Amino acid sequence: MHLDQDIIDILKIKASTKAVEDLQKRPKATLPEQLPILGLSDIVIFPGMVAPLLIESAPSSGLVDDVVSGNRLIGLVLQTTPDVEEPEPKDLHPYGCMARVQKMVKQSNNSVRILIEGLKRIRLLDFKQTDPYLLANVEYFHEPAEASLEAKALVRSAKKLFEAILEKSPTLTDQVKSSNLNTEDPEKLSDLIGANLNLGLADHQKLLSAHVVTERLKILLPLLKHELELQSIGARIQKEVSASVSKSQRDYYLREQLRVIQRELGEDDSASREMAVLKALIEESGMPADTQEIALKELDRLKTIPTSLPEYTVARHYVEWLASLPWSQ
Repeated sequence: MHLDQDIIDILKIKASTKAVEDLQKRPKATLPEQLPILGLSDIVIFPGMVAPLLIESAPSSGLVDDVVSGNRLIGLVLQTTPDVEEPEPKDLHPYGCMARVQKMVKQSNNSVRILIEGLKRIRLLDFKQTDPYLLANVEYFHEPAEASLEAKALVRSAKKLFEAILEKSPTLTDQVKSSNLNTEDPEKLSDLIGANLNLGLADHQKLLSAHVVTERLKILLPLLKHELELQSIGARIQKEVSASVSKSQRDYYLREQLRVIQRELGEDDSASREMAVLKALIEESGMPADTQEIALKELDRLKTIPTSLPEYTVARHYVEWLASLPWSQ
């Protein structure tokens, strides 16, 4: 099962959706002990995350049909072997996310598009069935209602780093501006930030698997610092490239201006003829390739020097001297 690239723009992270808040208040006994399990090949789903998925295989489509006709709850788990079309228990990570199927649309090619909302972390315990699809007993995790001082300090650091990243990422800002970034809830904030960071699947899975929020935040902080460093390096490289391009454009503009001035002074035609003669002398001199490269570069520089300047005469004599040496002897 894949992230639906056709409607990727609707992927959002919401830090405090009503569904997640209601679920957090449920006593453990009211949560389903078993969930149908859908393997994902290219995305990790976090609690509070809304994402489109594309279902292409018949067994998985049947799973979704049963889920939608029931309580709409499903377990979404990243595959350890992404190329497997119908994963077995051994092909799945042990930690995933319970989600609700919000919408399902069947396509003419028998594929199915669904919109899901991540609700709660789960751990796979054992599988009750593998056919026609996976059904597993799952464990849920409940954080204490009151965050510890350590968690609050970690949240403050994570939020500060993430806000610095947002300042340099207009697209990312658009993705999360509708989310409750001001929340002090370590659970919601860590999932909001982790899901929105541009990380590899392994790092996303590592964050999802950290069901103790303080441990999750300790994993998250170095990732945030690394992303901020990458942004700074990227900005510096972009600035250097822009400066280089600007200099090249300026040099080109000045050379064009110089050609116009030389043409107005009547120097253009004679200078062009002289350049052609010098180039022919260089090419026919028999000089080694590396020396010829130097001579041609000097000739290119000569083209940019007004003929009225003493520097032009010096440079021309140097080129003529190189061409006149007995290279073939």
